Order: sequence, then structure tokens, then C-alpha cells
Amino acid sequence: MQHISFFNQLSETGQQLIKDNAKEVTVPKGMELFAQGDLCKDILYLLDGSVRVYRLHESGQEITLYFLEEGEQCNVNLNSAFTDTPAIGTAVSETEITGYMFPASIIKQLYIAEPMYQQYVFKLFGRRLEGMAGLVEDVRFKKLDHRLLDWLHESESNPIIVTHEKLASHLGTSREVISRLLKEFEHNGIVKLYRGKIELL
Repeated sequence: MQHISFFNQLSETGQQLIKDNAKEVTVPKGMELFAQGDLCKDILYLLDGSVRVYRLHESGQEITLYFLEEGEQCNVNLNSAFTDTPAIGTAVSETEITGYMFPASIIKQLYIAEPMYQQYVFKLFGRRLEGMAGLVEDVRFKKLDHRLLDWLHESESNPIIVTHEKLASHLGTSREVISRLLKEFEHNGIVKLYRGKIELL
């Protein structure tokens, strides 16, 4: 339980509530944790791994809202569980993940009784609000080729293991558009394209 960032700041009652109700979980890569429209009854605290949260449009296209980081709970997950409303996005494990799963009723109790947990939740929503503002700004004011270049440069590896379809999902466009832009980048000596990966030059 010491790996939970807010655990030591809780009262003894809050800590005991966590100990009695936290369920340690391991989820393989590519598993859907919840889908857009679901009512979330459990809330994940991520210890290790990566979770992608995205919004699906009626056209079938996706756009990535954010990636859940270690030490975080998912805002879409929290909002659905707290308010008993459908989740506004879908969460999928990008890698194998480990964490703790909590019943929503327990998290609600913590939120009401524990000021430090309230602070943790508000900080989460603050970070997500900042991230969403940046996403809206990028979509509204940046050309797609610049957004694509930014995404590639922010990647932690080179070459980058990613398909054109997955890139399109991250950026909220079609695979055909991403393929065309990457071909232009390759022609201009910015990248080298391989099957399922992209090398930044």
C-alpha cells in the first residue's frame, strides 16, 4: 500500500479502508478497462504501465484524450463512478499494467472523509484540464503536420514502434492522411518509414 502516493497522508481510518478494500490487479496489454458509455463501478489506481484513454466519434474515428501515468487514477473513470453517469471515453492498456482496483463506494467515502485525497483528486483534474486545453488549442490552431511532428519528437524511443492507424487514432484523423504526411516527411528526409515503425532522422 505504500506505493499509493496519498496513502501515508490518510488518517488511520482511511488507511484501513484502503487495506480492507484494495484489490491488486495485473492486466495484459490490449485489454479494455472500460468502454465509452459504461457506468464505472470500480476505479483503478495505476502502479505500473500505460493506459490510453480515447474518445470515439460516431464516424468511427478516435482521438486520444490522455495517457494515464503511474500513480494516477483516471479522470473519466472517477467522473463516471462519482456521478453515476456513462463514461465519456474508453480506456485500454497500452502495456501490461499493475495497480489496485477500488469499489467506487470506497473511493466516495475517502473523498468525503479525507482532505488529502480530495487534494489528490483536484490535482488530477487540474492536470487533465490543462492537458485538454492544450489538445483543443492544438486541434484549433496547429496544422496536422506540425501536430504529427510534435507527437513524433515527444516519443521516448527511436525508431518509434507505431502503426499509421494508431497514429491517426492519437491525432483524431484518418490513416490515409497520416500515411500521406509521413510519405512527405520521408521525401524531405525527416523520417525513414518501415513496416510498423518510424525512424526519426
